[in-house]
Amino acid sequence: MLFLIAIPTNFIAQNHFTVEVTDLVSDKGSVYFGLYNKKRGFLNDGVTIANAKVKTTGNRVSYTFKNLPVGEYAVAVYQDVNNNGKCDRNMIGYPIEGFGFSRNYRPKLSAPNFDEVKIAINQSTRTSISLVSK
Repeated sequence: MLFLIAIPTNFIAQNHFTVEVTDLVSDKGSVYFGLYNKKRGFLNDGVTIANAKVKTTGNRVSYTFKNLPVGEYAVAVYQDVNNNGKCDRNMIGYPIEGFGFSRNYRPKLSAPNFDEVKIAINQSTRTSISLVSK
């Protein structure tokens, strides 16, 4: 006997999210990508659902997060120019290495919240982030 089970397609549909980062310090260090899928803990250490590190070659890099379920996602990136494994900051906490967020959000006085930078993913999607420099 053959049984067919109805499974909602959003549980089996796997999507890709490609993030291109531009305006890098050419050929220096690596770019770190952090992918988030919820408001709670956004931008906190250990809350990402996926991370990636891509060596900088030229002045742009890209990375594709694969097999994501349908949902809302946000990306934060930074270029670790000096290869010390962190986004260096000045005395008041502002990054001194290039950084950016999905939807190419440009912070004014503080980091964005999840809703300001989230992108709905329901198929393969691309976004571009131009780094904010010091």
